[in-house]
Amino acid sequence: MLSEHIVIPNKLWTGIYQTGSSVICDPPVLDTDIDYIICTPSFSAFDKFVVDAGFRYTSNDEEGYVLQNNGFFCYRRDNLNLIVTESNDWYLKWVAATKLAKKLNLLQKKDRIILFQYILYGVI
Repeated sequence: MLSEHIVIPNKLWTGIYQTGSSVICDPPVLDTDIDYIICTPSFSAFDKFVVDAGFRYTSNDEEGYVLQNNGFFCYRRDNLNLIVTESNDWYLKWVAATKLAKKLNLLQKKDRIILFQYILYGVI
């Protein structure tokens, strides 16, 4: 649960959902980062809050997200990654991809990437 790591004020988010192999895979991957997709109404306010809380901005490539940058940013502190977007549609697609990947129990990262690429961008 994200609140164990950071409490983000309600005004800075419209949706928060855990994603990544730690929740998709069964059995869960234990030696991996903890990832959250977050929809925010304001990148600038969100950025100020998380940077002040000790997160650093990272590139999407650095975090291993093989995705087209569709207006999202990544932040990292220790083993916690925040994938942040202002697009509610994109956020909902990411949540749907996470749910489907979990339902299918996609254990291989390459398979999860293919699924996310298709749901987010319509490409295989």
